[in-house]
This record gives sequence, structure tokens and C-alpha cells, in this order.
Amino acid sequence: MTGRTMRLALLAALLPVSPLAAEPGRRPADVERYLTRLTGCRHWTGEDAYDAARGREIAAAVKDLGCDALDADEARLRRRHGRSPAILKILDAARDAGG
Repeated sequence: MTGRTMRLALLAALLPVSPLAAEPGRRPADVERYLTRLTGCRHWTGEDAYDAARGREIAAAVKDLGCDALDADEARLRRRHGRSPAILKILDAARDAGG
């Protein structure tokens, strides 16, 4: 297991279960991965970098999760699954849950 994979697995285990995570496996894998990344990005970008080490930890997690690409990835998913009202509803809910 690579360091990145280990961090993502740890993150998934530590994050609270989101209503968006209900019934996993019933959605396409690309949507599942996006929702996991979105949850992780929201978590890490909300963290306080109270010292340099913590700042590096946060920056590494944000980079590993690809947080800077979330908007483009959501747009790609909307194009790919545009004919699925259920998937679009999940993506809407995920976007709206962020504030």
C-alpha cells in the first residue's frame, strides 16, 4: 500500500458517515470516488494549520485528494451521467451540502 493509498484509507475510516454515502455500491464507481474525495477535501480544507507540520499534513492531503480538480471532475461526471436523474440528484445534493 502506498503512502497516498494509506492516507486515503485512513481518511475514509476516520470521516463521519455522510448521508451521501448511504447505499454504496448502488452508484457508479466514478461517482463513489468523487464523493469520497469531496468529503475528504471539505474535511481537510476546513482544518486549522496550527503549526508548520500540520500545514504540511493538510497540504499533502489536499494534494493527494486532488481537491483543485473537484469542479472539473464534477462537470465531467455531469456530462457522463447526464441522462441519469438519480446520479444528477446525488451530485446536486453533494454540491448543496457544502454550503
